[in-house]
Amino acid sequence: MSVAVVTDSTAYLPPDLVRARGLTVVPLTVVLNGAEGLEGVETSPADATRALSGRRVSVSTSRPAPEQFAQVYRTLLAEGADGVVSVHLSAELSGTVEAARLAAAEVGDDRVTVVDSRSTGMGLGFPALAAA
Repeated sequence: MSVAVVTDSTAYLPPDLVRARGLTVVPLTVVLNGAEGLEGVETSPADATRALSGRRVSVSTSRPAPEQFAQVYRTLLAEGADGVVSVHLSAELSGTVEAARLAAAEVGDDRVTVVDSRSTGMGLGFPALAAA
């Protein structure tokens, strides 16, 4: 039995560790002074740090769309996963968990379980690694 593990980019896991553990990471969108980019793909934490150090640039994030999660869940199940555990950024900090839950409902498969880590950073990354 194989269970696929999904997390989001706020776990800040190194790409080589993500690959080695077979994790799937769904990126949040980072908005730096109106310019959007996928976190960890098109923008980096260093980009946000530089923007914040200037103090004249607005920085915000946006949760992934439910369809992004739904596509990931469908793909993992179609590729043979017996189930999916999707561990995400605290619902108290972001709508990411809600987007993942909407996607799980859309997929309509009881093999997808969404978990609110109630944390972020490595407080999210460690549980995702343990699940993998």
